[in-house]
Amino acid sequence: MEEQRPLIVDLDGSLLRTDTLHEAVAAGLRHPVRLLNASATLGRSGKAAMKQVLAVDGVDLRQAPLNASVVDFVHRRMADGGRVFLVTGADRMLADQVASRIPGLSGVMASDGTTNLIGPAKTRVLVERFGERGFDYIGNSRADLDVWARSEGRYLATLRPEGEPGWAREVDFDEVLRDASPSPLRTWARALRVHQSLKNVLIFLPLVAAHEFTNPGMLLAAIGAFIAFTLMAFGVYLLNDTLDLAADRAHHTKYRRPIAAGWVSPLTAVFASGVLTVAAIALGALLGLPFLVVLLVYAVATTSYSFWLKRIAVIDVVVLALLYMVRIVAGAVVTGIELSFWFTAVTLFLFLSLALVKRYAEAHESRERTGEIPGRGYSGEDVHAILALGSATGIAAVLLAAVYIQSDAVSDIYPSPTALWLVIPTAFCWVANLWLKAGRGQMHDDPLVFALRDRASLAAGAVILLAFAAASVPVVEQLIPGGQTP
Repeated sequence: MEEQRPLIVDLDGSLLRTDTLHEAVAAGLRHPVRLLNASATLGRSGKAAMKQVLAVDGVDLRQAPLNASVVDFVHRRMADGGRVFLVTGADRMLADQVASRIPGLSGVMASDGTTNLIGPAKTRVLVERFGERGFDYIGNSRADLDVWARSEGRYLATLRPEGEPGWAREVDFDEVLRDASPSPLRTWARALRVHQSLKNVLIFLPLVAAHEFTNPGMLLAAIGAFIAFTLMAFGVYLLNDTLDLAADRAHHTKYRRPIAAGWVSPLTAVFASGVLTVAAIALGALLGLPFLVVLLVYAVATTSYSFWLKRIAVIDVVVLALLYMVRIVAGAVVTGIELSFWFTAVTLFLFLSLALVKRYAEAHESRERTGEIPGRGYSGEDVHAILALGSATGIAAVLLAAVYIQSDAVSDIYPSPTALWLVIPTAFCWVANLWLKAGRGQMHDDPLVFALRDRASLAAGAVILLAFAAASVPVVEQLIPGGQTP
């Protein structure tokens, strides 16, 4: 019986959906000195040496996304008694991480700091080891054309849901191993977290509170601010998900995020993040220097949160609350509306409660699973402390709202202020409902976004808006038992 030809499998974009060099650069974003050393090494010693510098530590591929169709093909070849080798231009340390996930591999050949094992260099090694047309090969890029020309069996690994790329049409493939990606529109909508732009609606809150939402100039300025914050947030989300690759892949739901899942390259995400950030700053500059300063404060705070602050218990929720609050400040600055002390105090305590409910949901969930929250400063054992802090800040927001309603400032604005007392029980029920749902494991999103989608929250919002509308009508005060008479 003739011995079956060995199967040679490429790594980047073939066995893995992602690229190990891109992963290494993404991991190096937390270590800028390493990136500088890698750049210097590239000019001095070449690409193989640069890869070795980047792969020293901190690059975790233990849960990097594998190409399911390629893995299935490899397992079938092994089941038939064939030998399978992983041969890649990735550094040996990274190749070994992935190889350990595929039991039964016959060997690993990779770049070693001196030889960059791609293209002609890879072809030469394979022909010397297995002979001309003495092997089958799975690859995915133009760099593999030279290898396919010397192999017997030719297999293309691709993530493209459509046909083969133009450069591949000159190769007669035995089979196309397709792990089709979602549509680009859906992929990028998820990567940018478009639904999270609902949080930027807070920019319009000062307009509503000051009864200026019909002012065309102010409304146009607020819309511009909304777009600028949305662009900046998109850029931050892409950077955040690139920095959090390992933690997201260890999470039971976040591993589906496009960058973690390998549908969007980490370097593509970083580049897109830079473009979106520049666009946001340009628009912010058009809206005026004061607004641009607020936008840059948001950018610095949220970037610091992504890099470091999210890992520090308590500090992280304070920063999250301030990131909610800075949107309201931006709306006030761009429209020229002055925020009152009471309005600021109520919203700040409310945002603290929302930030804590987000952490409570994560801690409650982790307690049911592993007990730890990847990339955070909490564990499942912290649920009781978070519950106490979150409940207290939520109730404090309701109490401050009650004091505010009783103040002379409200009486000066609203002719029927007694109607606003309906806000207090409604707000309490809403806050309590959020915490109850978090405790039941039903809080799967940012709490503010959750509230804007949740029927009970929308009903509470409608009642509160109705209360404010009623408070604006003079005759209502005379119809309320115990109401003030003019």
